[in-house]
Amino acid sequence: MRTVIAPLLPEVEAELLALDSRLQEVTRRYIRRLALEPLLGSIVPRGPLATVGARRIYFDRGNQPDDLFGSRRLPGRRGEQDPGEGPAWRIVYWVAEAQRAQTRIIVILAVGRGHAKPPSANAYELATRRLPAVARAKTSERRRAQ
Repeated sequence: MRTVIAPLLPEVEAELLALDSRLQEVTRRYIRRLALEPLLGSIVPRGPLATVGARRIYFDRGNQPDDLFGSRRLPGRRGEQDPGEGPAWRIVYWVAEAQRAQTRIIVILAVGRGHAKPPSANAYELATRRLPAVARAKTSERRRAQ
């Protein structure tokens, strides 16, 4: 099955441009890596994003997205450490499959902080807001194909 990264939504492109240059570079490299490993991120376990099987990648500016074989060991979090000390940034995406075309399409729903302080929205909230529009587009594409 072939994997294609869908063009970024204008809102996602704006989120990328709001990041500093190092975070932009890491984010874009992770997005490119999804073409090779579409299931790289973990599944979002709850909420509306979970119902469609959305996935997320946790990252920080020190990450090496091109390290495909794990040659650089990632520091593990110890039990006494605050979970909030982990990677601050997220890429939230959805993997859609077109069985007849044998194509997997990666749609980036949001890029942002995993836990933003109000009034800012976190990446999960942004992705949830965009999900209905992406689902509508997929439904109308399916109708045109029939």
